[in-house]
Amino acid sequence: MKRPRQPGRSASATSPRRLLQAVEPVIAAATLKPSQLLALQAFEVAVRLGSFKASAQSLNLSPSAVSHRIRKLEQALGVVLFARTHRAIEPTAEGKALAAATGRAFSELARVGSPALGRPGRQRLRLKVLPMFGSAWLIPRLAGFMTKHPDVDLAIESSSRNVDFDTEAFDAGISVGDGNFQGLTAHHLAEIRTTPVAAPAFARRLKLREPRDLRRAALIHVTTFPAAWPLWLKHAGVPELKPVRTISVDSFVAAIQAAEQGIGVALGLEPFIIERERLGAICRPLPFAHPTGSYWLVHPPGAQRNRALQVFKRWLLNELPEQRA
Repeated sequence: MKRPRQPGRSASATSPRRLLQAVEPVIAAATLKPSQLLALQAFEVAVRLGSFKASAQSLNLSPSAVSHRIRKLEQALGVVLFARTHRAIEPTAEGKALAAATGRAFSELARVGSPALGRPGRQRLRLKVLPMFGSAWLIPRLAGFMTKHPDVDLAIESSSRNVDFDTEAFDAGISVGDGNFQGLTAHHLAEIRTTPVAAPAFARRLKLREPRDLRRAALIHVTTFPAAWPLWLKHAGVPELKPVRTISVDSFVAAIQAAEQGIGVALGLEPFIIERERLGAICRPLPFAHPTGSYWLVHPPGAQRNRALQVFKRWLLNELPEQRA
C-alpha cells in the first residue's frame, strides 16, 4: 500500500532506467512522410480525447478520415493500436506505448510554440482545471489576479479528467485525489464534501427533510463520477434508496444548473456551492455531507523554474482561506 505524500513534496519514479545503446543520430521527422505525421497527430488526439468522433471534431475532420489515418498508421507499423468496440476505443499495449511517446512529443512542441515566447517581460501559464473549481471559484477571482499580475497570461482549459503531463501540454493543473500523485509536486487546496442541493421551491414541494425523502425526487447523476450518489446514499444510511427517476449530465456544473431549474436533486461540492446558496438559487435540504477527497494544485517538479507558475501558486494559496497562516 502506497503511503500518501505530504503536500508540497514531490514523488519520484522508483523503477530502474533502461540503459540506452548508442546509435547513429538521425532526424526522425525527416524520415516520416507528411501523411504519417498527420496520422500520428490523429492518433495522439484520439488517445487523449478517448474517441475518434471527438478527435475528428478537434481536428476539423470527419470520423471516417480519422479512422482511415489511424488504420494507415497501424499498417505502416504492423501493429494494432486500438481495441475497437461499437461504443468506445481503448489503446492496446502497443497503442499505449506509442501514446506515451507521441504525447510527450506533441506536448513539448506545444510548449515550445507558446504564443508568449519571444514577448519580453511576459509569462504564460497553461492550466487544466476541473469544471466546478474553475466556474465556482477560480473564474470569479481571475480579475483580481490579472490586476495584481498584468505580466502573466493565463490559458485555462476545463475538463473533468485530471491532467496527464505525459500527453498534455499543460504547466500545472487543478486535480482531485488523496495527494498521492506519483512523480508530481502537489499542494493541497481544499477538501471536497458532497451534499444534496435543490431549488428551494422544489425542496419545499417534495418536503425533503431526511435522506429517505429523496425517493420522491429525481436524482441528477454526473456521468464522469458514477459512484458519487451511491457513496453519499450509503454514508447517509439509505444505500438501497430508489428515486422516482434518474437524470444524467456530464459535469457537476451542469448538475447544479439542472437543480437550480427544479429538475431534481444534485450533489453539490462544498465549498464551491456557497455563492449559489447565498444567492438563493439552491439550498441544502439535508444536513449530511460526505468527504470525497480534495482539490490539489499539481505540476511536474521541473516546473518550479516557471516564474508564472510560482506567481500563480502564491496567489492561489493566499486566496484559499484554509491555506492562510
